[in-house]
Amino acid sequence: MAEQKRVLLAQARPGRPAPNPEVAVSQAQSPLRFEVGSVRPAGSTPPYTPIQAAGEITGGPGTGDPTRMTFTWVVMRRLLMTAFALPLDQISGSDWVMGPDARFDISANVPPGATKEQANEMLLNLLKERFHLTYHSEKKGFDAYSLVVAKGGPKLKETAPADGPLPDAPQPGTFATAASLDREGFPQLPAGRSDIQGRGENGVMRQAFRMATLQQLANNLQFTLKGSRIVDKTGLTGPYDFHLEYSNAGLRGPLGRILAAPSPGDADQPAAAPDLFTALEKQLGLKLEKSKTQLDVIVIDHMDKTPTEN
Repeated sequence: MAEQKRVLLAQARPGRPAPNPEVAVSQAQSPLRFEVGSVRPAGSTPPYTPIQAAGEITGGPGTGDPTRMTFTWVVMRRLLMTAFALPLDQISGSDWVMGPDARFDISANVPPGATKEQANEMLLNLLKERFHLTYHSEKKGFDAYSLVVAKGGPKLKETAPADGPLPDAPQPGTFATAASLDREGFPQLPAGRSDIQGRGENGVMRQAFRMATLQQLANNLQFTLKGSRIVDKTGLTGPYDFHLEYSNAGLRGPLGRILAAPSPGDADQPAAAPDLFTALEKQLGLKLEKSKTQLDVIVIDHMDKTPTEN
């Protein structure tokens, strides 16, 4: 240990503090692991209803129960998405790995003070140990959009200060209360706190952004435009307050299909809002320019179907 400390101190550059040798040595000794981890195959019947189709993950860093994570009836592909912190289309594997039938129940104790990223790494190491996971990465082309300022400049309002006492913020790990709607159908968000909420009705999405950055808008658009990546190239730092109203017709994935479905009696009515691309330009003074990008894809080489015993 003393020799390791001398090496670390010798590597410190002039003018910079020396790295903490105790932390550095500890990190070099072993990969991050859950303090206790139990893994069991789950049956084909959900343990309770309602439950998400891909299973449920509760607890962990950033929630009300940061030192305990529970994975209930979770499909393997969701475990992999969590472990690698990647969307599904950046993970490739065999039918059983990526299919709907490989389900597991996992309970794990997380060391106090661990971050979300560290908990993900702990899950990855658990999959390596219990399922003998092996993988490699390779590049793959994806649709991408650059979010840029449109001709004529941005149409964004500087964020407004709080105009009174703020309501209590939602507790970590809980859902924010749905805001009431104004006369135009937009969620009414209190000034002075960062928040994004939307409401879909009759095929139209109305979103309210409070104290939002353009990177947050890009993240929101990436969720809406399934399968595409959005890169903020506006150079605008914000934060801003703004509304965005657009038709969901033609958007990819189940979100677009569900929200684009008109209510009974409205089937013959035309969409009451422009498409997303037009809305961005007309309402916010921004544009999405289509391009391609190369991203790393995780390819699963091997996973045991049955985990080693607890």
